[in-house]
Amino acid sequence: MKLLVLFFFTLLSLEVGAQKIVNLVFVGDKGETPNPKEATFFIVVKEFGTRLQRLDYKMRGPLVKERNYIDSNLQILDGTYYEYDSEGALSISGRYLNNLKDDEWRSYNDTGKVTLIETYLNGILIKTADPDTIQKKEISTEKKEGEKEAEYGKNGAIWKKYLQKNLRAEVAAESVKGGSVRIGFTVDTPGKCVDIYVRKSVEFVLDEEVKRIIAASPLWTPAEQDGKKVKAFRIQPITFVKD
Repeated sequence: MKLLVLFFFTLLSLEVGAQKIVNLVFVGDKGETPNPKEATFFIVVKEFGTRLQRLDYKMRGPLVKERNYIDSNLQILDGTYYEYDSEGALSISGRYLNNLKDDEWRSYNDTGKVTLIETYLNGILIKTADPDTIQKKEISTEKKEGEKEAEYGKNGAIWKKYLQKNLRAEVAAESVKGGSVRIGFTVDTPGKCVDIYVRKSVEFVLDEEVKRIIAASPLWTPAEQDGKKVKAFRIQPITFVKD
């Protein structure tokens, strides 16, 4: 616990890329508490320019919710929303626009399979799609003529070397027991890794380390379809082993 708490307070003074942690709150059975030993959850608030992000974590455990806001009081939800089951697996993903559900919302089972897809407009449900059809499209590995996958370097080994070289080995020691984190992200048309989010959470320090290294990645060669650059979606697992 001591190492974990010290790590939290070190983070409060750091900026990572375009984000800065601006608040840390411990929550116990009776509400907010200054004593981490009494806490069952903690809340981290990050600042991204004029936007704020709230992360709710179990003490010594995985992420519970990630929410994004456009106001300093954390009242107006705007942007991505993620919810996780008791084991840290993504269970709901969606997006808010000015406190209203917007665009596509998905529910997942504990294996990561989509079980429900709903589309909202200004908070109103306008369409429900067949999750099995969507899932088949997502996991299809068949290449069509004129298609190229997004690549980092000339092969997957170069990406692996980048991860091995830049992951901080001491992070596993700061964790409670280590484990396997899975992070989803998009390689956009300029080749930058964006829209980084947690697919499978273990605990705060490990999740943040994998997000950090993906966000810091040099440019990829973007995917192509019919000769045009397109976005590509990736999931990166990283396993931390605690000595």
